Amino acid sequence: MTSTSAADPSSTMEETPNWLEMPDEIIGIILQRLGVVEILITAQKVCTAWRRICKDPAMWKVIDMHHSFDDCDTDYDIEQLTKQAVVRSCGELIDISLECFGTDDLLDYISRSSSKLKCLRLTNCDDITRNGLTHALKMLPHLETLQVFNVSICSEDIEVIGRSCPNLKSFMKKTHFIEYGADALAIANNMPALRHLQLFGCTVPDDCLQAILHGCPHLESLDLRGCFYLLLDGNLEELCRERIKDFKFIRHNLPTEEYEFSDMDLSDYEHYEFSDSSAISEDQDDYYFL
Repeated sequence: MTSTSAADPSSTMEETPNWLEMPDEIIGIILQRLGVVEILITAQKVCTAWRRICKDPAMWKVIDMHHSFDDCDTDYDIEQLTKQAVVRSCGELIDISLECFGTDDLLDYISRSSSKLKCLRLTNCDDITRNGLTHALKMLPHLETLQVFNVSICSEDIEVIGRSCPNLKSFMKKTHFIEYGADALAIANNMPALRHLQLFGCTVPDDCLQAILHGCPHLESLDLRGCFYLLLDGNLEELCRERIKDFKFIRHNLPTEEYEFSDMDLSDYEHYEFSDSSAISEDQDDYYFL
């Protein structure tokens, strides 16, 4: 009896998937992992199908330009690439992040083109001015989240932001510009809808914290670990913990190794230059915890 021949190896191998037969939504999710720069410079040129997907406004509802210089050849204009991405969104942009680049002109372009924007994050954008930022935010009444890292804004700017963005629910500020208590009072008086607040490099005396608790009754999280002059005398700490689900702070007399944060760098704050309105008396020196 003739023995059965061995199965054809090719018949036991799994078929190679045809990527072009995948649903557009799945391909879109995969392409988004490449980042804005790679999509605009490379991915959209691979084939007609990918180019069609890359032109879909749904691909550009969220634009993350963090670390973009790491992926961008020096021959390319990162601001122009950002504008291209904004154009692709066709007014549907809801979330954008910029890091280490950006001008007032770019921010104005984004604001004029994206009235539905809900989230704006700016990190180390040295060429964006206070006036440029507040001017742009006046065109973003639906903004819910604003994060500014090393983009100088003062209490007057916070007042404008609060009036211009009445739906603001999350505000994060980290700058080298200090006004004694003024930032905290501006937040308390102009951002009543806040759910989440994080401040770094601000002065928040106890009376200003009380003002925040009164003026922002919906707060769910409050992070003051990078702030100065916070003593929490009397029952203020207990009140904060009763009112706020997630409350973080640093006592002025704790040794550095007991600070409970891993994502903040205090090294930039060892040599502050205070504005005229934030003069420190000799009696207050002990509260400067660095």
